[in-house]
Amino acid sequence: MAKKIGSPAQVRARAAFRAGIAYLVPLKDLVEKGYAEKAKRKKSFASALALGHLLRTAIHIVDGEPQVDPSKVLLSTGTVADVQVDHIHRYPDRIEVTHCWFPAAYSAADDYLTLCAYQVEKGYAFLNELTWRRREGKVILPLRKEFQDDGLHLYLMVAERTGQKYARSQYLGYSTA
Repeated sequence: MAKKIGSPAQVRARAAFRAGIAYLVPLKDLVEKGYAEKAKRKKSFASALALGHLLRTAIHIVDGEPQVDPSKVLLSTGTVADVQVDHIHRYPDRIEVTHCWFPAAYSAADDYLTLCAYQVEKGYAFLNELTWRRREGKVILPLRKEFQDDGLHLYLMVAERTGQKYARSQYLGYSTA
């Protein structure tokens, strides 16, 4: 049986889905946690909500091919208060992000911060292993030797102490060695 070829619009939509899925696959566990609350409320799948957001806001056509704009991708969404990032320092063996936090009724000092470094071309993402809290004013992500020379997209996520609710993730930019 002959393979049916879709219309040009279907071909573009399929290419956008492939690009979006390829971008989110290394981040699957993180997205599952970050969208869990919204997925439960909407009776949907976390990965489907993340992919839907990516397709609506982060896909751009460049030279006829869909490309993902990392600055518009959300790894988490929710109502937890985020932090205001002051500085991002990249050292040979680590990335250090400092932030401001002022005690307020809508944010807790014991909220968790997660720094995600994502290398798109090689398809790997890694997170800080130590637990960093909002009151500490910083997050440090150690870099293994094999990743120290790579450019990395950085995302910061804030979760309440139970890990059930998240803030909207923040894209911190592209960090190079």
